Amino acid sequence: METLRDLFEYAVKAYPARKELLRARARKGWRTYTVKEFERATRETAARLRQAGVAAGDRVALFVENRPEWHIIDFACHLIAAVPVPLYATLPAHQVRYIVSDSQSKVLLVSGADRARTALEACSDLPGVRVLGVDPDLAPGLECLHDLELPPARRWPEPPPLSGDDLASLIYTSGTTGEPKGVMLSHRNFMSQVNTVRDLYPITERDICMSFLPLSHVFERTVDYVFFDRGSQINYVESIERVPAQLTEIRPTIMVSVPRLYERSYIKIISKVQQEGGAKRRLFEWALRVGRQVREAEWRGERASAFARGQFAVARSRVFSKVLQRLGGRLRFSISGGAPLARQVAEFFDIVGLPILQGYGLTETAPVIAANRLDANRLGSVGQVFPGVEVHIAPDGEILARGPNIMLGYWGQAAATAETIDAGGWLHTGDVGYLDADGYLYITDRKKEIIVTSGGKNVAPQPIEGRLGATPFIGQAVLIGDKFPYLTALVVPNFENIEAHFAAKGVIGLGKSEMAQHPETEALVAAAVKQVNTELATHERIRRFTVLQRELSLEEGELTPTMKVRRRVVAERYAARIEQMYLKTQRAGEYELAE
Repeated sequence: METLRDLFEYAVKAYPARKELLRARARKGWRTYTVKEFERATRETAARLRQAGVAAGDRVALFVENRPEWHIIDFACHLIAAVPVPLYATLPAHQVRYIVSDSQSKVLLVSGADRARTALEACSDLPGVRVLGVDPDLAPGLECLHDLELPPARRWPEPPPLSGDDLASLIYTSGTTGEPKGVMLSHRNFMSQVNTVRDLYPITERDICMSFLPLSHVFERTVDYVFFDRGSQINYVESIERVPAQLTEIRPTIMVSVPRLYERSYIKIISKVQQEGGAKRRLFEWALRVGRQVREAEWRGERASAFARGQFAVARSRVFSKVLQRLGGRLRFSISGGAPLARQVAEFFDIVGLPILQGYGLTETAPVIAANRLDANRLGSVGQVFPGVEVHIAPDGEILARGPNIMLGYWGQAAATAETIDAGGWLHTGDVGYLDADGYLYITDRKKEIIVTSGGKNVAPQPIEGRLGATPFIGQAVLIGDKFPYLTALVVPNFENIEAHFAAKGVIGLGKSEMAQHPETEALVAAAVKQVNTELATHERIRRFTVLQRELSLEEGELTPTMKVRRRVVAERYAARIEQMYLKTQRAGEYELAE
């Protein structure tokens, strides 16, 4: 298979026509697409897109949330050699307008009444862009895709030629600064990933999977292509916030997520155990101790004693099985990507019995450069480099990659492409890391996000932020210190756990602002920061912190759609608070930590 069209044709022929391939919530039940229904819907959508004037090479923008129709439209585009341009379902009108205009999309497909209004506003002054609803009656005067007529007797025209080198999709990177750039990914880029994964991971048509990360991001999209290739059932979940509730209903065997979900699950489990106290807490702590003893030996490539293994078997039966039941009870393994996963979180789930395989990549690499596997999972690393991909570490520590997954370039930006891909074909990732003796890749930080203090000390902020975010009472943290004499942090409390802490003491009804300013919250956050500081080098320790009164958010422009911090935006927004942390006089809300 060389193209995504080949992948579609394979999937609809290789698996039983009645197999339930795609599922999504519909009121109190589920709606499904069998393999046969998926095939018919995709071919009909391709024909309707042709009726809308879409030809080979034309761009088709998708302003649609995760649902079966997303992939139906995506594959329909490939059947007619059109180029899908996915948009995050939460984008405001001005960003929709920019992407539709920059990509020169001929059609914008939209779902949901609110998004329909946004789409119409965005395209109101873009001549030649046809807006079509995925569902009927989304907005007055808005055409529906399904109202377009099909060819008589369903006589589909012959598909135009398509090769692995052809442009398969334009994916606009969210970026942490500036306007997004359109990453040009070819069919070969995507299919190199699908073909590689087939031999590395035990994924089959018996697997039940969940799709809740944005399909507009290359990570979930490529993972779903793998599921199509293996005939696995895909269950669409509305958002990451709905995942905990649907885990026990869907009971997946494989889960793919960003670290945020695992970290929140870890904190919730640990917090619940601490609140219960007594015999339950002592049993859980005993189980973790014996589990760690056995698993640490295995991490070193050794074998624990028979007595320790026996205790571990009891711990799994009496304690850890209950934890796994909360996650559906059938998970064989999980994959984490998009951001670094805190080491203690990975270790915890590995001990409990859920291997989390951390990987690494970029939109520009379609996306995987390296990933851990079930038979080769080294915690703390992002795994071994994928077969066919080359990795080189530059003298300054930057990770360079070359291979069949490397993008064609940035849409309409030759200079930016030349800055990213050098004459030797090496893509400069902007990430800093190293390879160990066994070929496992480790990421230490973003090259451009390295903090250099006024004393000349270099500090990678993300690992420290990850440790802070893995503590029970800190929800988000942003490290500050570039060109300053020491490190400080902007800290958002974990309001859910803070509220539970107050409730246990009989204090209820506090709003987020009140909780953030409460002396008890200050003390809890300070204790967490001090604990993390004990694990850091002197120049990495946080001297002061500021407690913020609300979460950093996508809506306020402080996070990218993949939940990464826009550091420049945050630094500008809280500039006054940051400056106060570097004055000698302490002020309300800024707390200095003793050495």
